[in-house]
Amino acid sequence: MKINILDCTLRDGGYINNWSFKDEHIAKILKALKNSKIDIIECGYLDDKKGVKNDSTLFDSTIAADKVLASLLNSDAQRVIMINFGDFDVKNLPLKEQTSIDGIRLAFHKKDIERAFETAYKIKELGYNLYFQPMVTKNYKDIEFLSIIEKTNELNPYAFYIVDSFGSMTLDEFHKYLILAQNNLNISISLGYHSHNNMQLAFSNAISMCNQNLKREIIIDSSIYGIGRGAGNLNTELIADYLNNSHEKTYDTLPLLDIIDELLASLMLKNSWGFSPAQFLSASYNCHPNYASYLVNKNTNYIVGIKKILDKLPEESKSSFDKELIEKLYREYILEPKSSLKGELKLDVDKNILLIASGKSVNEYKELLESKAKDSNYQLIGLNHKPTIECDYYFFTNQKRYDEFYEKIESNKIVVTNNIQIKNDVNSVLNFSKLVLNHQKLITNSTIVAINYLIQSNFKSVEIAGLDGYKIGVENYSYDENQIVIDTKSQQEENYIIKNSLVELSKKIEINLITPSIFSEDNK
Repeated sequence: MKINILDCTLRDGGYINNWSFKDEHIAKILKALKNSKIDIIECGYLDDKKGVKNDSTLFDSTIAADKVLASLLNSDAQRVIMINFGDFDVKNLPLKEQTSIDGIRLAFHKKDIERAFETAYKIKELGYNLYFQPMVTKNYKDIEFLSIIEKTNELNPYAFYIVDSFGSMTLDEFHKYLILAQNNLNISISLGYHSHNNMQLAFSNAISMCNQNLKREIIIDSSIYGIGRGAGNLNTELIADYLNNSHEKTYDTLPLLDIIDELLASLMLKNSWGFSPAQFLSASYNCHPNYASYLVNKNTNYIVGIKKILDKLPEESKSSFDKELIEKLYREYILEPKSSLKGELKLDVDKNILLIASGKSVNEYKELLESKAKDSNYQLIGLNHKPTIECDYYFFTNQKRYDEFYEKIESNKIVVTNNIQIKNDVNSVLNFSKLVLNHQKLITNSTIVAINYLIQSNFKSVEIAGLDGYKIGVENYSYDENQIVIDTKSQQEENYIIKNSLVELSKKIEINLITPSIFSEDNK
């Protein structure tokens, strides 16, 4: 039995940074994989719709891919590119001898299986080593899995894959598919295993496969530092070290560790991957990891809230990420009343209102805010936290924040929206749905919600402190915050939503940002 490692750092890892690897970083990663003697190197995706020509591993053509593969021409490693079925027209594939690409991995979902076989035959006719990958192996019943193996034998690809797309495959389940494949797949076809690590089983399942003595070539997929969407993948450096010690392989792990130190550790700080309770839940529900990521990045739900939303996912929608569906389920959950309405916040419309959000500028401009707190013409409202400056009221729209701070605040000063389950007596409970829906768009940012309430209460102007905006890669909060959205794309989207909301609301109320904010220029 020959064991091969296929590294997919530049392909699966691209989910972390939208495949925006600089050309020089691509070259460094490829050099490290080459020097480590990795057997098969997957260099990215072919996508003629979204692919680009430079500084990316999402290639628009084989010409773009060839540019980065030049450094591997003198390597023994096999060079592979993935095509997600439907993302690249194979009519645009040249003959294998006209490119630097040795193999093409065709990934497809169960619904596309017949057309995927048609595409697979075309790829083989062009001379490429075909890696045939039916996604989400657990979606196939035993008889269906055997049927696809039978058709695969006729196709006779270079490799056929068991794919744990959601990181939920137990060792017993993995062994079942392994036995079915071993006993029915032509011995000349390599058997691959592509894993995700939601339940931390990728390494143990891979070790088990290596120890089965399957009498055929096997391929273990992995990525450096486990980089990959959600919970990430099997670590290349770990499986390489294991095979060195247990199967007399001679991989050099030091170049891989250098790449972690030089490139990937800093990338992880900006866009994290790895085990999390939410990714564990997505695996336990056997659903696409983007569902959990979407809910985590909302940063308004405890893990129990995420579980309640995932509970409502229809079985037929679990395999493929449906953004409209998860937005609908999230919307229904967040708008569901969890406390009874109680009174209204009694504010003096003739006095100035100062909203204090949670940005770091609150601490930096403490003297300014304290001077306003001493001014009897001001009413101060803390938003989703308890600032060091004493406020007249503390307004909560987020269950996490309320639970964290409510015991530190006098109950008669607490105002909440009714999406929060209150745990003590409060001043008032406001109707959340009337404050967060703007032209049917759900906007839950606490500052925007508070401004909406002020408009409904006939205030003509408002001052705001601490609405700094999310800044990528830095601490954004004025207090010690442990539950932070660090996904760059989500932070950028939230900034975009806040900016547009401020522009629209400024037509109804004068908005003055009195501390530095990335939104200041949009509200002058």
